[in-house]
Amino acid sequence: MSKNLLLGTILGGAATYVAWKCLSDKQKNSIKKNVDSCVTEVADASTDYALNALDIIDEKLAEHDASEKLSNLSSRFTKTADKVKDKASHVVDHFTNDDFDKETAEIRQQLTKNADPDIIIDATDEPEDSDSTADQDEKADSAKEVKDDKE
Repeated sequence: MSKNLLLGTILGGAATYVAWKCLSDKQKNSIKKNVDSCVTEVADASTDYALNALDIIDEKLAEHDASEKLSNLSSRFTKTADKVKDKASHVVDHFTNDDFDKETAEIRQQLTKNADPDIIIDATDEPEDSDSTADQDEKADSAKEVKDDKE
């Protein structure tokens, strides 16, 4: 069989050569243009297929990266939500379980020890018909100025 294949290839090549030599220049140019256009079309089609394959691969990689980034983002969001819940429970615990009266009393004692006699620490001792807040602020400022002048 290999002898027949070799003989057929040689005879086919010889026949093609003889046929090519018998053609006119116009016919040869026409065949060359047709072969060139076919080669160009095949090259274009193979390039298009290769580019489409690369686009598909890029999309799949992007989906994989996006899903990985999404899972990372989800885990970070979960961690942040846990931290917020912990802080919220701490704040709620602070406001529900701490004794603010005791803390306020301690602060008042410290202020009483360090305070000037002209400063009012506890507003509960004032009479109910006291002046407005602006008037109180003015009195406090003027008392402070008088004290500064004495020094």
